[in-house]
Amino acid sequence: MRIPNNLLLIKIFIFFLITACPVKRNFLAPVLLKYRINYPDEARQMGLEGRVLLAVLINENGNVEKIRLFKSSGMPLLDSAALETAKTFIFSPAMVGGRPVTVWVNIPVEFKFEEVKPDEWLLDVKYLQGLIDKEYDEGVIMDLYKLYKKLIFSPKGSIDLKVNEYIKLVVLKSTADIWDGYWDKYPATAILFVDIIKRFPDSFARFEAEEEFKKFMEKERIDIRNTIKGPQADSLINLLYTAIE
Repeated sequence: MRIPNNLLLIKIFIFFLITACPVKRNFLAPVLLKYRINYPDEARQMGLEGRVLLAVLINENGNVEKIRLFKSSGMPLLDSAALETAKTFIFSPAMVGGRPVTVWVNIPVEFKFEEVKPDEWLLDVKYLQGLIDKEYDEGVIMDLYKLYKKLIFSPKGSIDLKVNEYIKLVVLKSTADIWDGYWDKYPATAILFVDIIKRFPDSFARFEAEEEFKKFMEKERIDIRNTIKGPQADSLINLLYTAIE
C-alpha cells in the first residue's frame, strides 16, 4: 500500500502556446501523466501555503525542456519547491493535426495543507505497522515514515498536547519511555523519528530519519526550551539525542 501525498495540489491550465507552426483545429493539449511532489519539510512546519505560476516548455516527447518562474508566490522556499517539482513532470505531448508539437504552457503549482486528522492518522499507522509485522518491506517502512512525518512536520499552530494520546498508541514502549514526565508538557512528535530508528535499525528509512532528526532538532530544541524552560528542557533534549546513538 502507498499512502497518497495530498499535501500538494497541482492544476494544469493552458494559457498560451508557442509553436513552430500556427495552431489551428484538431489541437490536443498536453496532459500531466506523472510527477514527484517536492514540498520541503521546513515549509510544511512553517505552515507556508501559496501559489506559484510556472512557464514550462514541453517537447514532442512530452518531456520538460525549460522551466521559468512566471509569477512568484512571494516565498522563495515555495518558488524553489515548485521549480523542483516541475523538473519531474512527464506529459503526453501536445498534438496538432495528429502530430506531436513543442509547446509552452503556464502551470500553476498550488501548495496547500491538508489538515492531519489524528483518528485517521492512527488507523493508517496501525495498518502499515500490521503489514510490516507480517512481511518486512522497505517500501512500506518508508510509507510509515512518511506518515510519521506528516504529523511531525504539521504546522506548529495546528497541533497541541492531544496528539500525544495518539503517539503513545503507535510507538514502542522503549520510545515512549523517553517522554515520561513530559506527556503533559510538550507535543511528542520528535520521538516518531526515534521510533523509526529503533524499530528498523537496518532500513533506509532509519538512516533518513537520523539525518532529518538532527536537522529538525536545530529548531525544535529552541522551542522545547522556550516552552518547558529550566533543567527539564535540557534533560529532555539530551534524552532524545542519546536515544538515537
